[in-house]
Amino acid sequence: MNKLNRPSFYKASDYAGLTTKNGSFYYGYEVTSGEDEEWCFSATFDGEKIIIPFSKLGAKDMFDVTTCLGVGIGWILAKYKLIAVEKELA
Repeated sequence: MNKLNRPSFYKASDYAGLTTKNGSFYYGYEVTSGEDEEWCFSATFDGEKIIIPFSKLGAKDMFDVTTCLGVGIGWILAKYKLIAVEKELA
């Protein structure tokens, strides 16, 4: 990560993610839950991981990884208070 904290987005057919120096977001096959191995959204901050299974995410298509990632990030923004740690980009 560079000193400007530019986010890094990545995507393949079966996963998508976004990383920053303060945390990361991921949706896809590498994080699963339950016996049926349902794909999940995960967010990690300071070593703490939040996992939301697809069935609770509220997205329409489990294989639309970009939309599922966006919906998961939306849940994090809606449910958790974010603390501003950097006021400037430079």
